[in-house]
Amino acid sequence: MSKNPGQTLDVLVMSPRGSFLELLKDVLKGYYIYILHQKKTVEELFDDSSAQISPVVAIIDGQDGTAKTVEIAQTTKMTYPDCSLIVLHSAESPLNFEDLKKQGVKTVLHIQYDREFITDTILEMAPIEIVGEDIPITALMPVDLRDIEPGLDINFDIYVHLPANHRSVVLRRAGDLLDERQIQKFKNLKQQMYIKKTQKDEFFAFARRVLSLRNSPLPMAMTEKFHRAKAEVQKIMNQLLNSAATDYAEGKLIYEKCQGLVAEFDLLVDRSTEELHEEISRYTNNTRSYYHDSICLAAYGAFFAQLLGWDKDKRLAAALSGFFHNIGLAQMPTSIGNRPVEEYTSNERAEYERYPERSVNLVKAKKVPLSQDISDGILQHRENSLGTGFPKKVLAEDLTPAGKLMAIAFQFMELTSLLEGRKTLTPSEALLYLRDNVISGETPLDLVMISQLAKKIRA
Repeated sequence: MSKNPGQTLDVLVMSPRGSFLELLKDVLKGYYIYILHQKKTVEELFDDSSAQISPVVAIIDGQDGTAKTVEIAQTTKMTYPDCSLIVLHSAESPLNFEDLKKQGVKTVLHIQYDREFITDTILEMAPIEIVGEDIPITALMPVDLRDIEPGLDINFDIYVHLPANHRSVVLRRAGDLLDERQIQKFKNLKQQMYIKKTQKDEFFAFARRVLSLRNSPLPMAMTEKFHRAKAEVQKIMNQLLNSAATDYAEGKLIYEKCQGLVAEFDLLVDRSTEELHEEISRYTNNTRSYYHDSICLAAYGAFFAQLLGWDKDKRLAAALSGFFHNIGLAQMPTSIGNRPVEEYTSNERAEYERYPERSVNLVKAKKVPLSQDISDGILQHRENSLGTGFPKKVLAEDLTPAGKLMAIAFQFMELTSLLEGRKTLTPSEALLYLRDNVISGETPLDLVMISQLAKKIRA
């Protein structure tokens, strides 16, 4: 394995399904260095063509259950002992992750819910250097501008993403200097700065240098802190999707880990309105994914609750509602794939509208102790005041404050995230847009709550 430009790396795909290979081609679009080789059965591992490839990673289709997947993992590891194994699973065939890891499987990921971690995991196991201007957005990671100091040499490339043009553009190359004017421009435009994921170690070293020069008491830079915390969120979701039996002690442990993440993200720190505006802005203007939505909705829920004067228990409940709100999407049929909701059939739409309730049920099935506020926040974040939302079509008078808050936070997240082909709104623009639409009757949210938030967060 190396990052040498022009080199290709073999990736073995173990699956009888053509659709599985097509999914991986889509996930790895733009990663031209990875060459995918599909084997449909374990018998094919013993044919002559197997000796002609040297896979550094094997991606195994886990959709046929634990026993079959264990057999494939054993045979693959025997054939290619130096190959790292990844198993992708779905809701149709739950897996016992512990049984797989006993066979040398390093990582078990959900085909759809963990989609963004598929590329991250492969990049970790088989590092590459993508050269040229056409860098896929999934190969980039956002950085916190608080980790940047003007006047220092950078040893990483800096990018900006242009959703309207479907492109990511390099602004500065390793070896360049960043001046105060350039950094301020990012801040003023509320624009996200990106680096290559393959250069994260270089960036983390730079950020630690910045902390040292500032004599900062912080033990870790903000970008590295967020990156590690996001990986912890994935581990928690992984526990929720593991079919292995659990007990109340493990459920309590999951809850405590989530409380730790709330603290790690500093979501309950008391802040001024101006400071909250700044914090909210840090989470905007990012590419959406299941984990992006989980973390951002946790942040918006907690920050909005503080703007409304709620106590810390309710702010914690809002944050935990955000973390758990969309785990039910992991139970969507794999056949739906990565298509946008607008393209769903009526039956697929009905399945989709069950996800808030499935989220609550998945978390409770793992014996995680949920307060009523947390359950309401998860269950009602797609409801509205007209009773036309989902999953229960709850009427306005039956919506709880937690549900109303998370419904606003969810629509705010949609407006402030990157979406190809449209302008991303700033926090103040998004809240004013929602308030005006509620007044005109176009958006059925709680008028009092959205008006209070729009008044607090101004441009």
